Amino acid sequence: MPDLSDLVRSFLYYPDRLPPDMPPPRWAGGAKEVWLDTADGTRIHALWWPHPENQPIILFLHGNAQEVYSWSLIRQELAPLNCRLLLIDYHGYGKSEGSPHEEGLYMDGRAALEWIGKMGVETSDIIVFGKSLGGGVACEIAQDLPLRALILESTFTSLERVARRLFPMLPAGIPLSESYSSIDKISRARCPVMIIHGEQDELIPVQEGLDLYQAAPEPKELYLVRGAGHNDVSLVAGREYSNKISDFLKKTA
Repeated sequence: MPDLSDLVRSFLYYPDRLPPDMPPPRWAGGAKEVWLDTADGTRIHALWWPHPENQPIILFLHGNAQEVYSWSLIRQELAPLNCRLLLIDYHGYGKSEGSPHEEGLYMDGRAALEWIGKMGVETSDIIVFGKSLGGGVACEIAQDLPLRALILESTFTSLERVARRLFPMLPAGIPLSESYSSIDKISRARCPVMIIHGEQDELIPVQEGLDLYQAAPEPKELYLVRGAGHNDVSLVAGREYSNKISDFLKKTA
């Protein structure tokens, strides 16, 4: 019988692997491959867009499926923000070593912040952007840091609250080995916070986003996208998506 921790992880993480010698796809134009070392000695893979130079950096923490090559399309969606971008893979995703688990993903996020810091970038010039599961990582690493901003899209308050949706095959009442309790951490944000959520999210109900917004300190902004589900927020929002984020960053500069 499989260990319950392994069972939970099998339902939570859906990593795709990449061949070690596979170059970035054509739609990731301008990206450089970089490697980051985490606290447990794991080497993780990332894509880095260094232009426009001397602009703030978005650290993008993606959801629980695919890898950075697939997620690199986010560069086009965020290009109007005129920021540099670091997109990381987690333990066990893409070309990264190891296997995914909660503490490992937190290490990945912290390694990314450390990598950015070694370039001499001030914390106040870093925007941490977490999508879905990545929002849980974002809330963990953003605690007590004077970041430029924390942006959470389609993110849950904690795994326990959405367990029955995320883990329909698990028997009721089983304690989860992973928690990602963002609702307990977001109050320690020391930067502007933006919550983005699709009103018709079929996986993580919009109430999750509303509760995170309520728990977040000021200054904060809530952006609900009418008609959007879990994976199509930017598609449904269209140009308004980057405009809303840009306006938020300008207002809180």
